[in-house]
Amino acid sequence: MKYITTIIASLLLTTSISLAAEVYIDQVGGDLTIDILQENGMNRLNSEADPAIVNGDGINLLFVQSGDQNEADLYFDQNSNDTDYTYNAVGSFNIVITSIFGGINNYFSSTVTGDTNNVSACKDLYNTVCNGIIVNNTQNILDITGSNNEINFALDSSDSINNISIGQNIPSDFNVVNVTQTNGGFHMATITIDGNTNLVDLIQN
Repeated sequence: MKYITTIIASLLLTTSISLAAEVYIDQVGGDLTIDILQENGMNRLNSEADPAIVNGDGINLLFVQSGDQNEADLYFDQNSNDTDYTYNAVGSFNIVITSIFGGINNYFSSTVTGDTNNVSACKDLYNTVCNGIIVNNTQNILDITGSNNEINFALDSSDSINNISIGQNIPSDFNVVNVTQTNGGFHMATITIDGNTNLVDLIQN
């Protein structure tokens, strides 16, 4: 098994202007473990226009970002099966976009603590709303604590499971949850919210 560990911390100048740490990934081949830690905010894993590309089976990814204004953009190719992707963030104004096009048995989990974060899992992102993943047997687990966060999950798949928890006994307000589960098979959505003035839009066929 191939194993890569990367630890990256932003630099802080005496003028209090932080320099972002950037990581770019273009991966082909399976049986790989990648761990990335980015600290102090304003870090980036690729970009929405040029996302990290993962192509292969049995890939395990752990991305951890702390601080504010971080971004992680990751694209799973249609030949990627049995992937396990975990994204965790502590801070505000962080964005994680996971795009999946094809494949089976892919798993995404995320724990986010902070305000005004965006977590999206979809094939395309249009006006902050997801357009469907083409993937089968996928599972998403999201635990989020904070207010003014937006969650977009769109699954054009058969057999999809989404477990979303907001607040976790700590009131979290003004969050938006969009979940779309279409196509055939078995679909399940479990959404638990502790807080006020939250909006949930669930479409399930």
